[in-house]
Amino acid sequence: MDTIIRPRLNDYYGILLLQDKVDYAIPFIDEDIPLYVDPFLLWKSPSQMDSGLHASIIDSFNHIGYLAKKGNKNEAIQQLIFASECDAVGLGSSKNRKGRRIGESTANEIISLFEKIPQLKTTGFSHIEEIQMLVDKVAKDRISDIACNYMSSFLIDYTHQNCSDAGIPMELVKNVVVYDVKKH
Repeated sequence: MDTIIRPRLNDYYGILLLQDKVDYAIPFIDEDIPLYVDPFLLWKSPSQMDSGLHASIIDSFNHIGYLAKKGNKNEAIQQLIFASECDAVGLGSSKNRKGRRIGESTANEIISLFEKIPQLKTTGFSHIEEIQMLVDKVAKDRISDIACNYMSSFLIDYTHQNCSDAGIPMELVKNVVVYDVKKH
């Protein structure tokens, strides 16, 4: 049997599925695919669904600033650290599908933006991509992971639908933490 170098999901399951025939990225099995979710493009899209996802991401992220302002800075830091990596999606630059979350000092630096910048103090962010210009160690991969965590429920539904359509096997997963927009 031939060994497949850098197998994708369709190779692993022996499913005839060509990347140029589907509107989603077919992931590698053992490493991230070098693509990213750009929240700005969700905002710019004419699709109401995309605009709604962007609004949800922004509201969820600004909730972290709200927590910090209300004296729950430790909770805000922990939520941001958790949201800073999204292994399940398989997008980004990790060579082993295991990314790293930000540390407490970087989370603190991001949260301090809500205190230091007057516009953020009063209205919060309107685009989380702006963080890349304000905080070292935050780039497109990190912004993509945060966005993916905040829209994880949508991504699960989207993945389920496309796997069903393409005949990609699925299995029930328990104890998955999915961001709840209503409960933050």
